[in-house]
Amino acid sequence: MKLLIIAIIALLASVAIALFGKDDPGYIMINYGNWTMEASLVLVLSVGIVSYIILYYATKLLGGTLKSPFRMMAWGGKRKEKKARMASAQGMIELSEGNWSKAEQLLSQNAQAGEMPVLNFLGAARAAQQLGAKERRDHYLKMARELAPRDSIAVSLTQAELLMANGQLSEAAESLKLLRQFSPKNETILKLLAKLYTKMGEWNKLIELLPALRKNHILTDFDLERLEQMAHAELLKCVSHDISLLNSAWHRTPRRIRKKEGVLLEYAHALIGHNEGHRSEELIYQVIDNHWNDELCYLYGIIKGNNLGRQYKNAQKLLRKQRTNPVLLLTLGRLALRNGELQNARSYLEASMQADPQPETCKELAALMEKIGEQDLAIEYYRAGLTMSVALPNQSQPLSLPASSGVIESRSGILLAAQPQQA
Repeated sequence: MKLLIIAIIALLASVAIALFGKDDPGYIMINYGNWTMEASLVLVLSVGIVSYIILYYATKLLGGTLKSPFRMMAWGGKRKEKKARMASAQGMIELSEGNWSKAEQLLSQNAQAGEMPVLNFLGAARAAQQLGAKERRDHYLKMARELAPRDSIAVSLTQAELLMANGQLSEAAESLKLLRQFSPKNETILKLLAKLYTKMGEWNKLIELLPALRKNHILTDFDLERLEQMAHAELLKCVSHDISLLNSAWHRTPRRIRKKEGVLLEYAHALIGHNEGHRSEELIYQVIDNHWNDELCYLYGIIKGNNLGRQYKNAQKLLRKQRTNPVLLLTLGRLALRNGELQNARSYLEASMQADPQPETCKELAALMEKIGEQDLAIEYYRAGLTMSVALPNQSQPLSLPASSGVIESRSGILLAAQPQQA
């Protein structure tokens, strides 16, 4: 269409030139050596215009012909790039759907041809991890690092996550500690370190990390408080076998954390194991007087404080808020026995039995009945306690300190309850 329009324009121009020169067409003569050419000016102009148009399009056609191989190559490259982009997108979909083999194949084969080769290799590494192919996983991570040295933090973070998921905790720790040197305030690095130390039971290291978590506002105040309490409680449990280590860990525990129930329970329980429970007696009373806790109250009745009379009176004060609590009544019965108030001890223990019959309370009452000479009642209480122990095994155990709970992940992605760890 364009060529037709140009031809029409050229024809009209020739006609216009012919009309303009019909009265005087002009005369041109060109002489070169023995060669002479004569023609009218109108004819020369018309032929010149037509020749120019023909020459222009001939040159353009020739140029297009010469460029066609390069255009074909460019077209092929764009087609290949588009194909790689579509394969990468499909690979990411397969990865999110859990089709690991297909995802690895699509992402690895089209990684370098795609627009985002680093992401493709990282995705392939995740897929290989799920397939248990550690060597391929490490190869993809290496390729991603070589392709984009500037993105080494992102690659190393992915590597650390995969190592953690695969149970290679020591290797993940080394990788994260190295990363932290380059980016000490990175939120993801700090979160992963907190999660890793929790998994490893590295409570000292987790405690050392807490100031950085707090300073950089990595966790919510609620999650940070829970994490701090858990770390100190678990550390006390780990060192409970050694009284010197226990004392050292307790002195390094912030005062506000010492009054938290879980932390104080671990400390008191460890002290009782070393026959030094009296050291926690006053602190336990302060805590349960402000915020009631059955397990701490139970321990308060087991501990033999330095001043038995004061300990007994303090427990009696608690009756104002917990008059019918069976644990407090059991504790009062034990403390009354230690202070020689046998009748009061009997009253407290019988009240505890009425509120919540337990084999342990039966045992205390039976021992008391033997002490005051009521053998028949002692036998009855022994029989009742044995019956409850056999018939209701789930209720036969005395109140005990809480064991470590399962792993709970907070809203911030940090594990907030510890897995059982060796001391």
